[in-house]
Amino acid sequence: MSEKRRILLIDDSEITLAMEKAVLEARGYEVIATSTLMEFEKTLQTWRPDLILTDIHMPEAKGTDICRTLKNEYGTQDIPIVLFSSLPDDELSKLAEQVGADGSLSKVNGLEAMGEKIDELVQSILW
Repeated sequence: MSEKRRILLIDDSEITLAMEKAVLEARGYEVIATSTLMEFEKTLQTWRPDLILTDIHMPEAKGTDICRTLKNEYGTQDIPIVLFSSLPDDELSKLAEQVGADGSLSKVNGLEAMGEKIDELVQSILW
């Protein structure tokens, strides 16, 4: 990768967020990790990611609602969004399709699998 691709993460678990960020940075991505909706929205105002990776089960907002909003209201319709959850792959894939997400990724498969899947998604969705 000549230019680092930018990924914006939102996950309410600080520990999971730190691990996700480390895995993606080790794979050559520039990553900003946010744990609150306010922090996420503030980041989007000043930093344009190439991909958004959002957990779907968070106390402040569901990732599905974030996806719907970004695809409709924020001038971010063209930024690919991937839903990230501990739901089984097939269930998560259906949910992603229903809310207009560009992809889905199950946490069940572990962090290393997450890095590989993000690489695949990035190539198929973005480049």
